[in-house]
Amino acid sequence: FGWPMVKLSRIDEQSVLLVGGRGGWILNHTLAIGGGGYGVVTELDAPIGSLGVWDSPMDIEFGYGGVEIEYIRNSNALAHYSVYALIGGGATNFVKDAGKVTNSSEQVGETDFLFVIEPAINGEFNIAPWFRLNAGVSWRLVSGVEKEYLDNGDYSGPAANITFKFGKF
Repeated sequence: FGWPMVKLSRIDEQSVLLVGGRGGWILNHTLAIGGGGYGVVTELDAPIGSLGVWDSPMDIEFGYGGVEIEYIRNSNALAHYSVYALIGGGATNFVKDAGKVTNSSEQVGETDFLFVIEPAINGEFNIAPWFRLNAGVSWRLVSGVEKEYLDNGDYSGPAANITFKFGKF
Protein backbone atom coordinates (compact mmCIF):
# COMPACT_ATOMS: atom_id res chain seq x y z
CA PHE A 1 0.00 0.00 0.00
CA GLY A 2 0.96 3.62 -0.26
CA TRP A 3 -0.81 6.77 0.80
CA PRO A 4 -0.42 10.47 1.36
CA MET A 5 -1.20 11.92 4.78
CA VAL A 6 -1.91 15.43 6.05
CA LYS A 7 -1.59 16.37 9.73
CA LEU A 8 -2.69 19.52 11.53
CA SER A 9 -0.68 20.05 14.72
CA ARG A 10 1.04 22.61 16.93
CA ILE A 11 4.74 23.27 17.41
CA ASP A 12 5.98 26.00 19.75
CA GLU A 13 2.36 27.14 20.25
CA GLN A 14 1.93 27.71 16.48
CA SER A 15 -0.48 25.82 14.22
CA VAL A 16 1.35 23.87 11.52
CA LEU A 17 0.52 21.63 8.60
CA LEU A 18 2.62 18.51 8.11
CA VAL A 19 2.50 16.56 4.86
CA GLY A 20 3.97 13.14 4.26
CA GLY A 21 3.30 9.61 3.28
CA ARG A 22 3.18 6.02 4.42
CA GLY A 23 3.89 2.75 2.68
CA GLY A 24 4.28 -0.93 3.47
CA TRP A 25 2.55 -4.29 3.56
CA ILE A 26 -0.74 -5.45 5.05
CA LEU A 27 -0.64 -8.97 6.46
CA ASN A 28 -3.86 -10.99 6.77
CA HIS A 29 -6.03 -7.82 6.45
CA THR A 30 -5.08 -7.03 10.07
CA LEU A 31 -1.48 -5.94 10.53
CA ALA A 32 0.31 -3.27 8.49
CA ILE A 33 4.08 -2.92 8.69
CA GLY A 34 5.92 -0.18 6.86
CA GLY A 35 7.31 3.28 7.19
CA GLY A 36 6.36 6.90 6.95
CA GLY A 37 7.79 10.37 6.88
CA TYR A 38 6.37 13.84 7.54
CA GLY A 39 7.56 17.42 7.34
CA VAL A 40 6.26 20.88 8.20
CA VAL A 41 5.10 22.74 5.06
CA THR A 42 3.80 25.94 6.68
CA GLU A 43 5.95 28.79 7.97
CA LEU A 44 7.02 28.19 11.56
CA ASP A 45 8.61 31.22 13.23
CA ALA A 46 11.55 30.66 15.57
CA PRO A 47 11.32 32.30 19.00
CA ILE A 48 12.61 35.89 19.20
CA GLY A 49 16.26 35.88 20.25
CA SER A 50 16.98 32.37 18.96
CA LEU A 51 20.69 31.74 18.50
CA GLY A 52 21.54 35.16 19.87
CA VAL A 53 21.01 38.40 17.99
CA TRP A 54 20.59 37.91 14.23
CA ASP A 55 20.06 40.52 11.55
CA SER A 56 17.17 38.55 10.01
CA PRO A 57 14.06 36.67 11.23
CA MET A 58 14.33 32.88 11.58
CA ASP A 59 12.08 29.93 10.74
CA ILE A 60 12.06 26.44 12.22
CA GLU A 61 12.36 23.42 9.93
CA PHE A 62 11.12 20.09 11.31
CA GLY A 63 10.67 16.66 9.81
CA TYR A 64 10.53 13.07 11.06
CA GLY A 65 9.89 9.51 10.00
CA GLY A 66 10.33 5.92 10.96
CA VAL A 67 8.89 2.44 11.18
CA GLU A 68 5.10 2.20 11.52
CA ILE A 69 3.07 -0.72 12.82
CA GLU A 70 -0.73 -0.66 12.52
CA TYR A 71 -3.45 -2.98 13.81
CA ILE A 72 -6.62 -2.84 11.68
CA ARG A 73 -9.86 -4.08 13.26
CA ASN A 74 -12.55 -5.56 10.92
CA SER A 75 -10.77 -4.39 7.77
CA ASN A 76 -13.55 -5.56 5.43
CA ALA A 77 -16.36 -3.72 7.28
CA LEU A 78 -17.57 -0.49 5.65
CA ALA A 79 -16.50 1.49 8.74
CA HIS A 80 -13.77 0.25 11.05
CA TYR A 81 -10.85 1.54 13.11
CA SER A 82 -7.12 1.11 13.41
CA VAL A 83 -4.39 1.94 15.91
CA TYR A 84 -0.79 2.51 14.94
CA ALA A 85 2.51 3.78 16.20
CA LEU A 86 5.49 5.37 14.52
CA ILE A 87 8.91 4.86 16.09
CA GLY A 88 11.78 6.73 14.49
CA GLY A 89 13.75 9.89 14.32
CA GLY A 90 13.77 13.37 12.92
CA ALA A 91 15.64 16.63 12.73
CA THR A 92 15.04 20.29 13.39
CA ASN A 93 17.06 23.40 12.59
CA PHE A 94 16.74 27.14 12.14
CA VAL A 95 16.85 28.77 8.71
CA LYS A 96 16.64 32.38 7.60
CA ASP A 97 12.98 33.36 7.10
CA ALA A 98 12.11 32.65 3.45
CA GLY A 99 9.48 35.40 3.30
CA LYS A 100 11.67 38.16 4.68
CA VAL A 101 15.19 37.48 3.35
CA THR A 102 16.45 37.18 -0.21
CA ASN A 103 18.96 34.40 0.56
CA SER A 104 16.41 32.11 2.21
CA SER A 105 16.79 28.50 3.35
CA GLU A 106 20.27 29.22 4.65
CA GLN A 107 20.70 27.11 7.78
CA VAL A 108 21.78 28.92 10.93
CA GLY A 109 23.17 26.98 13.89
CA GLU A 110 23.36 23.25 14.51
CA THR A 111 20.79 20.62 13.53
CA ASP A 112 19.19 18.71 16.42
CA PHE A 113 18.58 15.02 15.71
CA LEU A 114 15.51 13.72 17.50
CA PHE A 115 13.86 10.52 18.69
CA VAL A 116 10.12 10.39 17.91
CA ILE A 117 7.27 8.09 19.02
CA GLU A 118 3.77 8.82 17.71
CA PRO A 119 0.80 6.57 18.66
CA ALA A 120 -2.52 7.15 16.85
CA ILE A 121 -6.12 5.94 16.59
CA ASN A 122 -8.08 6.28 13.35
CA GLY A 123 -11.55 5.74 11.94
CA GLU A 124 -11.64 4.38 8.41
CA PHE A 125 -14.21 4.04 5.60
CA ASN A 126 -13.94 1.65 2.66
CA ILE A 127 -14.83 3.79 -0.38
CA ALA A 128 -13.70 1.35 -3.13
CA PRO A 129 -11.79 -1.95 -3.15
CA TRP A 130 -8.58 0.05 -3.77
CA PHE A 131 -9.35 3.26 -1.80
CA ARG A 132 -10.03 4.05 1.87
CA LEU A 133 -10.54 7.35 3.67
CA ASN A 134 -9.01 7.53 7.12
CA ALA A 135 -9.18 10.24 9.82
CA GLY A 136 -7.88 10.21 13.37
CA VAL A 137 -5.74 11.69 16.08
CA SER A 138 -2.18 11.09 17.22
CA TRP A 139 0.18 12.27 19.93
CA ARG A 140 3.80 13.02 18.96
CA LEU A 141 6.43 12.53 21.68
CA VAL A 142 9.81 14.06 20.85
CA SER A 143 13.15 13.76 22.65
CA GLY A 144 16.48 15.42 21.87
CA VAL A 145 15.57 19.09 21.27
CA GLU A 146 18.45 21.32 22.37
CA LYS A 147 17.48 24.56 20.66
CA GLU A 148 17.72 27.87 22.53
CA TYR A 149 14.25 28.88 23.81
CA LEU A 150 12.74 25.51 22.74
CA ASP A 151 12.46 22.09 24.38
CA ASN A 152 10.95 18.64 23.77
CA GLY A 153 7.52 19.86 24.90
CA ASP A 154 7.44 22.50 22.14
CA TYR A 155 7.67 19.74 19.50
CA SER A 156 5.50 17.16 21.28
CA GLY A 157 1.71 17.27 21.12
CA PRO A 158 -1.51 16.21 19.43
CA ALA A 159 -2.25 16.09 15.72
CA ALA A 160 -5.38 15.57 13.64
CA ASN A 161 -4.73 13.28 10.67
CA ILE A 162 -6.41 12.71 7.30
CA THR A 163 -5.16 9.89 5.10
CA PHE A 164 -6.08 8.80 1.57
CA LYS A 165 -5.22 5.10 1.39
CA PHE A 166 -4.54 3.51 -1.99
CA GLY A 167 -3.62 -0.14 -2.43
CA LYS A 168 -4.68 -3.74 -2.10
CA PHE A 169 -6.35 -4.31 1.23
